[in-house]
Formats: sequence, structure tokens, C-alpha cells
Amino acid sequence: MQVTTWFIATEDEVEAIESIVTTEEHSPEDWTYLELPLIEMELMALSAALRGTEDITDERTLEEPLIFREEDGLIIARVVEPFIQMLARVTDSNVPGLVNAWAERMDQENHGPEDLREFLSELVKFARQAVERRSPVLSLATF
Repeated sequence: MQVTTWFIATEDEVEAIESIVTTEEHSPEDWTYLELPLIEMELMALSAALRGTEDITDERTLEEPLIFREEDGLIIARVVEPFIQMLARVTDSNVPGLVNAWAERMDQENHGPEDLREFLSELVKFARQAVERRSPVLSLATF
């Protein structure tokens, strides 16, 4: 199962984040982080739901990888700022409709509506922290 971990971190910390997987010199706890069992396509489905579009491939949620190590099964990339901004602006009244829209755009075999609601809540809180700190978000995906 792929796991995606987001970090409130700058691009000059990318090698330290890489070491979480490669050398274990660092651990996720060295940063403010969020770990979720979501893959890139599921996050792209959320992005499409936030934008009100059906095409989940219309916009990516990640920039080009800063590190791609197929042999170690890891990708580190910056999460695109508009996605973080949209997440930070989600209000409680938006959540039910947004969860439904997200569920419609993805395979619900892996995650039901209650899981998605919980993931969304965590993503929104995390995005608000990043915006408040004026910090980028880096994504570490392992596969």
C-alpha cells in the first residue's frame, strides 16, 4: 500500500526528508507532518472536487519530483500551492458536499465516505498550518 506523508518543510530540507527512507538519519517527527494512506490519483480527485471539475487529471497536486528513487520506492515533490490554499479555505459547511464530490471522483473500494471525511479534516488542518507558517509542503510518497 502506498503511503503519502506531507511535511511542512522547505526544499532545502529535501535530502533530510529522503533520509527518513534511505538511511533513517531523520524521522518524520523532525517536522510537522501528516501521513495518510492516499495515492496521488486520490489527491488529484480531491483537487478536482475542490475546483468543481470532473476531470481529475486536469491539474496535478504535485510539482515535478525533487527526488525520484525507483530503487528505494520513493518520490519527494512539492505540493502545488493552489491545492494547499484551496484546502486551507474549506469550511465546515463545505465538508459534506466536498466529501461526496471527492467520493464520486475516485474508486471507493479503498476508502468509504467516513474515511474521506476524516482524511479531509486532517488535510484541511495541515494546510491551514502551512499557510499560517507561510511554508511550502513537501510530499514523500513511498511505493
